[in-house]
Amino acid sequence: MKNHFIIGDVHGCFHTLKNLLKHWKANEHQLIFVGDLIDHGNNSPQTVALIQDIQKKHSDTIILRGNHEQQFHQHCLNEFNEDWYEKSGERTFSQYLIHNRLVDKDAEWFSNFPLYYETPNLLISHAGVCDTDDPFNAENLDGVVWHRNKIKRLDQLQVYGHTPQDEAIFDAEVNAINIDTGAYKANKLTALLVKNDGSILKMIDESTHEEDIPNEKEEEMI
Repeated sequence: MKNHFIIGDVHGCFHTLKNLLKHWKANEHQLIFVGDLIDHGNNSPQTVALIQDIQKKHSDTIILRGNHEQQFHQHCLNEFNEDWYEKSGERTFSQYLIHNRLVDKDAEWFSNFPLYYETPNLLISHAGVCDTDDPFNAENLDGVVWHRNKIKRLDQLQVYGHTPQDEAIFDAEVNAINIDTGAYKANKLTALLVKNDGSILKMIDESTHEEDIPNEKEEEMI
């Protein structure tokens, strides 16, 4: 059985992701993304194209839904989301236009992303599980797509992202680790290699590539 190669919030940092993936061994590691592939960084459509191609070639690849995929697909398939569009959507759509990539097709793909991935020893989601009655409801603001509350301790190791940190540091109190290290903020993209028994084997950091860094600072979305 493969170990798990879990990647934090990419946010359109295509060149950074390509560099990080040099450490991934497809025959030994199952690749898992915690969500937020898009928005903020300079290269969202290229990032999506790369990950789609990987998933086609490696069917065990898991891509979880982040709040940015949630808002992208709701905006395209349901109703106009002014808040998301003004903060990051318009810029992402401009990138799609430049690269002649269809937004609706990707929105449909995003809508099918699962909210979590679970084994007996590991639970991975975008924002982590907190103390709420309905954590796996995508519309629940205290659920695994949206919340920024204290993580609930589970028997399994939790790996999540969503709230950028300077460093990914294991929190023994709640048996969890946040691997969103603010790639689009010119910090780094982090991957975590986890064994099937839930033990952490290795952490891999890749400094943000200069071509992925936005020229203008965007307002961070909640």
